[in-house]
Amino acid sequence: MTNGVKLALVGCGGISRAHVKGYADLYARGCRDFEVVACCDVRAENAEVRAGEIAEFQGVEPQVFSQVSELIKAGVADAADVCVPHCFHHSVAIELLEGGLHVMVEKPLGITILASQRIIEAAERNGRVLATGENVRRYPTARSCTWALRDQGLIGEVRLANIQSINYGPFDFTRPAAKWRGIKLLTGGGMIMDSGAHFTDMVQVLFGEPDEIYCSMASYDSRLIESAPIVGDAPADVEDSWQAMIRFKSGTTIGWTYSRSMYGETVRQASYYGSAGTMVDLGFPFHPFQGGGNCVLADGSEISSEQIKADYLASLAEAEKARLFPYGTEDGFAVEVWDFVHAIATGGKPEMDGYDGLRAKALCEACYESATLGKPVQFADVLEGRIDAYQKPINEFWEL
Repeated sequence: MTNGVKLALVGCGGISRAHVKGYADLYARGCRDFEVVACCDVRAENAEVRAGEIAEFQGVEPQVFSQVSELIKAGVADAADVCVPHCFHHSVAIELLEGGLHVMVEKPLGITILASQRIIEAAERNGRVLATGENVRRYPTARSCTWALRDQGLIGEVRLANIQSINYGPFDFTRPAAKWRGIKLLTGGGMIMDSGAHFTDMVQVLFGEPDEIYCSMASYDSRLIESAPIVGDAPADVEDSWQAMIRFKSGTTIGWTYSRSMYGETVRQASYYGSAGTMVDLGFPFHPFQGGGNCVLADGSEISSEQIKADYLASLAEAEKARLFPYGTEDGFAVEVWDFVHAIATGGKPEMDGYDGLRAKALCEACYESATLGKPVQFADVLEGRIDAYQKPINEFWEL
């Protein structure tokens, strides 16, 4: 079959579909750097579904497990791609690392800063590769706009950005897959750390170290969630609205606004303003430039997203292109899994390791900590765990 990394998919719910599509894309392009040997989920039927999907392109069906301990004991896998709910990231990842497997954890790394640190410590203690599964930064559109903004200075010095996503769209808490997303003990928070984790990673890729964060947030939707995992019947308590101001050490300032509880016109936009022009994000604003970006320069001329992408790809040496888009794939999930198994095979650092995941996590938590304290917070204080008022009850619940 292959002499590559033997990979287990751990957690076979919603997001794992995108991971499996990434595996399939790589296989269709001739990649045999890994073999999916196991699917593990507490609901064996979920694991069986994913195993069947994988067998369709791989030719060999992965073994099915319902417990991580059974997977480890079987000794069939070298590494695990972890796609469980947020609250289990740390316990599952640590068990796998202690069991000798390399681990990639779907974003966000841990449910809190402390949980994330525990995962990193386990990886270092056991000498295993730890990667954070983050797809958005890896699309050619996102990479090309990053190159244009950060490396080429296409719009000059980026002074400020305005990011908004406002609509009326309550979550359907009757769906089993949505129940845990409404309770902060299970998910760590709402969209600030869910879709927001993509945003907090990308803005640090673009603008570097955050400095000070001020945030206010609200939970207007407090409907009762019936039969939620672990906690049973409980009111929704994650934020459904917020306004944040993020200042970076580079001088860039970002205004970040979200609500799914506001009636009327839907507003979704993201504009990045520089000293020599403006770049407008063409996709979902919390996934910066996954959908590309158009520029309007100070002289009125325009540069299309397609032109930016073409210029970026033309600038890459073949070896760099092969690393960033292995086997020619442009799927972010395919790139992240290839990058993970490549780091295992070569002993190198994954593009987004545990510390990178921790930094993305810390910017999410800085918003929560500021809103909880009612004042601005320093990014470094949250990153180093000196401020944890919002996270403390979550850490206590999970006995961290």
